[in-house]
Amino acid sequence: MCKGYGLARKNDASLTVVVAREAVRAAYRALEARRQEINDLNVYPVPDGDTGTNLSLTVKSIVEMLDRLDEESSPAEIAQKVAESALMGARGNSGVILSQIVRGGMEVLKNGGPLDTQSAVEALEEARDAAYRAVRKPVEGTMLTVIKDMAASAEKETERQLVDMWRVTVAAGWESVRNTPSLLAVLRDAGVVDAGGHGLVTMFEGMLGGDAGEEPVIGHVDHGVVSPRPHVDEETSRFTYCTSALISGDDMDPSGLEIRLAGMGDSLLVVSDGHQMKFHIHTDEPGDVLNLALAEGVVSSIEVDNMREQTAERDERLRAGESKGRSTVNRPQRESAPLRTTDILAVVTGEGNTELYRSMGVDFIVEGGQSMNPSAEELLQVMEDSDADAIILLPNNSNIVMTAEHAAAHAKRPVFVLPSHSIQAGLSALVAYEPSASGEDNLAGMQGILDEVRAGEVTRAVRDSKVDDMNIKSGAFIGLVEGHVVVTSADLAEVVVGVASRLLTEDTEVLTVLLGDGDIASDVERAVVRMKEELEGLDVEVYEGGQALYPILMAAE
Repeated sequence: MCKGYGLARKNDASLTVVVAREAVRAAYRALEARRQEINDLNVYPVPDGDTGTNLSLTVKSIVEMLDRLDEESSPAEIAQKVAESALMGARGNSGVILSQIVRGGMEVLKNGGPLDTQSAVEALEEARDAAYRAVRKPVEGTMLTVIKDMAASAEKETERQLVDMWRVTVAAGWESVRNTPSLLAVLRDAGVVDAGGHGLVTMFEGMLGGDAGEEPVIGHVDHGVVSPRPHVDEETSRFTYCTSALISGDDMDPSGLEIRLAGMGDSLLVVSDGHQMKFHIHTDEPGDVLNLALAEGVVSSIEVDNMREQTAERDERLRAGESKGRSTVNRPQRESAPLRTTDILAVVTGEGNTELYRSMGVDFIVEGGQSMNPSAEELLQVMEDSDADAIILLPNNSNIVMTAEHAAAHAKRPVFVLPSHSIQAGLSALVAYEPSASGEDNLAGMQGILDEVRAGEVTRAVRDSKVDDMNIKSGAFIGLVEGHVVVTSADLAEVVVGVASRLLTEDTEVLTVLLGDGDIASDVERAVVRMKEELEGLDVEVYEGGQALYPILMAAE
């Protein structure tokens, strides 16, 4: 926060457009300079590690907004626009978390007080709190830990000048980044530090170089391989009731309600425009939740649904015959265009995959996926073209789910995010899509399908690595099942068969294969032939997907 940030020039100055531009441009330049380095810290050595790109594009959206903003804008106006542009431009999970860090900092700076050490410390504290609130299950060893450690360091340096405090805080950030593998087993297994944390400190450090033309003072982080430990998957929600309502009143502030609801369930989301506040939570105590809501203002549009009953009822209908012998793409074409109660918006890459989605009745598609994460703003723009009562949003990538949820929170109609983590899984879930059914019913039915799908993919390693107790060589093929590396080899067919065999269970009826776009088409064809021979008797459906980077995507149903 020195020359580039502009805050050390006048301790009695408040936030201005000029100061904000210098800060954000400096952060953006630093991220751009190290974008590929941050991308390369992806836990798995796949060619779609894009944390650096997502952070950079998120910050770029703030830069572009500030370039358009009137220089006479007040601190409150600047802070509001910065927070909005960060959220609307957020890409990937790292970008969404960064947007909340920005939002927290702006809560302090919007007040127009002096930009000094004390305000910087308070901004870091608010940034930390906002980031942790935004994540349902905070995981230590990530950028959350890094912002927490930086805030803790800053709190001890309130007697220093602003620039000195900022240097100490950046140093603490780098130390926190170095320590991330000791907190997160998957980082130790891969021999890398957390990419999001690395990118966050890169931004803060870039601000020290600033507009004087200096190169950012880059910290050197040890990426050495560490001892592996078992990886523990996240648990699914244990709560029963999906509870939501609209609250009306004056000066609606979501932060207080967020804090009070935080311990009462998961899938918590609270958004506000100042006059109305909408909340959503999965809980076992809907009555207590609504009582808290009543204390905030006038409550309306109350919805309390038993998620377990909904899922059980739809599953029973599917077992009764609706899904018997289903195919992922051979759904009958509609003879006419009936009234749509629910539309689908899907994030898809590859010309063939796009056509498959359209054949399943999906009219709204955003191009994106591996290495191409769309922003919340892009998703919202496409939603505007729908005239249905509700929308089901398929992110089709684990790194787009949080962006999708934030876009849904700012939509003008109910938007339900089905957390599909792959194109092939999302395609399978579309079997349960009925345009004339409500958004809630579609979500329950599609979630029931999604829960039964196992997804796998094959790609090439972009670097040497040790992952899931496997030694992986750069350029070798690697196969992943549900995000975990299960096989690696220089022989593509061996990897394809290895992934396919691990996807199968006694109940598997069909294996769908999507072929990617690349220069190894003949090798892929031979690999598929071998897979069919070794998995004789299984119904294997093969389609041209056209996705980049991944020669083969698979889904077992």
